[in-house]
Amino acid sequence: MRDLSEVEAISTFPTSIGQKRCWFMEQIHPGNRGLNLAVRWELRGPATSEMVQSAFNRIISRHEILRTRFVELDGEPVQEVVDHVDFKLDLVDVRTLDQKSCADRINAIAIEHAEQSFDLGTACLLRVVMIRKSTDRAELLIAVHNAVFDGYSIGVLGHELGQILDATIRGVEPELPELCLQYGDYAQWLQDYENSGALAEEETYWTETLRGAPYFELPADRPRTAGEVKTAACIRALPADFEDRLAVAAKSLGTSVFALGTAAFSAALGLYSGTRDLSFAVQVAGRMDVDLEPLIGIFTNPLVLRFDVDETATLGRHAEATRDIVNGALAHQMLPFDKLVQVINPVRDPLRIPLVSIMFNLQKAFLKEGSYGDIELGSVPSHSPATLYDLSVNIVGRNAGWRLMIDYNSNLFDAASIEVFSNLLVDVFARITDAPDTRLSDIPTRGAAVLLSSDHRVLEPEPVASVATKSAGAFDGYEDLRALWAELLVLPSDQITADGNFFDLGGHSVLALRMLARVDQIFGTRPSLYAFLNTPTLRGLGELLQPEKKATQSKRTKPLAPSGIWDLIELRAGSDLAPVLLTVNQPFMYHALAREMGVDCTVANLGVPDKAALSKLRESGFDPSIAAATQMVRDRYGERPLLLCGLCVDGRVALRLAQTLQAGGSQVASVAMIDTWAPGAVKAFSGMALMRDRWRIRLRRLRYYLGLRARGDIMWRDVFSQNSFVAGVLRRLGLLAKRGDVEVLVDATVDCLVSQTRRYSFKPYDGEVALFVTSSQGLVPRDGVLGWSGKLPRDVAVYPVNGWHGDALTRSGFDRVFGVLEEKVKRLSAQRSR
Repeated sequence: MRDLSEVEAISTFPTSIGQKRCWFMEQIHPGNRGLNLAVRWELRGPATSEMVQSAFNRIISRHEILRTRFVELDGEPVQEVVDHVDFKLDLVDVRTLDQKSCADRINAIAIEHAEQSFDLGTACLLRVVMIRKSTDRAELLIAVHNAVFDGYSIGVLGHELGQILDATIRGVEPELPELCLQYGDYAQWLQDYENSGALAEEETYWTETLRGAPYFELPADRPRTAGEVKTAACIRALPADFEDRLAVAAKSLGTSVFALGTAAFSAALGLYSGTRDLSFAVQVAGRMDVDLEPLIGIFTNPLVLRFDVDETATLGRHAEATRDIVNGALAHQMLPFDKLVQVINPVRDPLRIPLVSIMFNLQKAFLKEGSYGDIELGSVPSHSPATLYDLSVNIVGRNAGWRLMIDYNSNLFDAASIEVFSNLLVDVFARITDAPDTRLSDIPTRGAAVLLSSDHRVLEPEPVASVATKSAGAFDGYEDLRALWAELLVLPSDQITADGNFFDLGGHSVLALRMLARVDQIFGTRPSLYAFLNTPTLRGLGELLQPEKKATQSKRTKPLAPSGIWDLIELRAGSDLAPVLLTVNQPFMYHALAREMGVDCTVANLGVPDKAALSKLRESGFDPSIAAATQMVRDRYGERPLLLCGLCVDGRVALRLAQTLQAGGSQVASVAMIDTWAPGAVKAFSGMALMRDRWRIRLRRLRYYLGLRARGDIMWRDVFSQNSFVAGVLRRLGLLAKRGDVEVLVDATVDCLVSQTRRYSFKPYDGEVALFVTSSQGLVPRDGVLGWSGKLPRDVAVYPVNGWHGDALTRSGFDRVFGVLEEKVKRLSAQRSR
């Protein structure tokens, strides 16, 4: 292998804060094994060592961070990327050994492999051993330095490895997303973000939260001394129903599984130590945007949680308090731990990590175990080379079950002490799930483990009240529907009449989805959103729930031959000859527009109604699907004048549909496109410019939604939901409603249409076009029309919208868009009357 320290770098980036932490810890303790991450997978299937070697080379080629080394420049570490590294897969064959000897040999190799130190000055801080156990079974032992890898990266690496091996076996190219940025780009942005002063609010929150916090550590069996930390582990399996019990208890207590686990852990620490004011760290993924999710690198950030463990409180009350602590920390997770240490500036002790001595984690294993064609990857518990903390407690779920793993500093603690603590921790978990009314002071702190066995009775959640529908005849559940609407809309039930419009009563799209989900729970059937939007009243919903009308039909003025792709519904009925405002997809976004329209006009929506239709859209392609939509619109509306409207990629659909309708003789009066870029227009900007623009937009978006929150227009959950990663975390923690089927369908439809139109060549269109550009658009092509120059009329009207992309048809952008469209409809109506 070449001396990679001599290979010329192709690019240089600043180090991220996490990388700086690793660098300085390496300088203090060269060869620090606590910075090694060990991963162990079982590989099943017809994968040869050559395939595995080639797959890793391909992954290293994709991810610059795996071709990165660290050097010192003016006293500061920087990261350098090299063009190529000579990665070599190490091979071991144990097929001749008996089962016990095989297991012992693999474990010995795993320990030696995990504990071998890395040289940060050499690119490719990754090594892999493939141990062949049989013709179609092997184990992969992966060791990688924390400066270029984190826990979430395990899932990224496993997914790409599985995809590449499967594609190699099938003789095709793997389906891997193009990486729009690399880790170095993120590190550069992070430096700019920190220098901008954007972390000031985070610093204030953490300063107030941790003011006066003592340094918490468990009582040790021996005094702390200088020297190499020796690590030992206490591992125990948890019962098969551990996850289910936690989920049931979390739902009953109105908290998340993670927050409930954190409550149990903090209670156990308080009981074991006799300390009331205590702190420990939890790890968050730190991938605050979808663009960061496919990257390998160190994004994780420790968050310090501070607790007041009141032994007179019940476990249930402690869980409620913990929920608020976890929520507050997650809402302020942008401040890096090392920056937090600088802000708090605690008294430094070279023998201790600042602020916290304990790390806690509860989660599913990062590797998404499963199959990739003939290849299967399974997660195997791996050896922890060392721990940076006095105590690192991980409760991890795999397909094989959940395990409690406590890595501890054996210089400080005896195995017997850790076993006592683990017994107490498991006992607290049992009580918080089965007996949350137990006071902390009533829990014995010394004694045998109380396992979550069948002896512990599960507290079942209260069943949802069910109203049976008659097998035939009229619907008899109106009073239950009225009660449901009253609950969700926070209105007295007497204000909800049979013909009251759900949206006029204060409902919105997300609330409608939530309401339909509850309808499914109560009545055992769920009308589609498209069907409900046709008649969003209590009476209309009741008719959909009648036994003979449970099919999610749409009201149509004449029979239509289904296209298999599109559904055409009316959000607002007009007279027979009135103009038609035809919107594309996302019907709930246009409902307010339909309701407010003050002129005779039909507002319709052309959309993909379900997964089957989406599959048909994928199979058919863009132009055939437009042809099907064209025929539907002609059959329904004949020669009536049309205005078409679409947001983002739906604007491309509206434009192409206008072209085909116009070519067939239909009267297309205007096309409105909101934040709709021409295909390929983004190529006018460099990757770095686009990356920086995305992050500038995200900061502006955050300020925009914080402003709405400050005015009371939205709730905090609406602010958090604007960030895909934070929203995902909150959903997993049960703090944000899970995305419904309709939301998933909308996103999948958008993705499909983006893919189909990304390289589509639009012909010039000479009809009237209105182009709306919201405040969310940072970089704009020089032509001023989002890249449509030469494709649209030279006099195309461009309307700035003082609102955000997703709010153009709902909140601040609504008046602007609605005002323009209503004027166009009025103009058409005036022409018709003449």
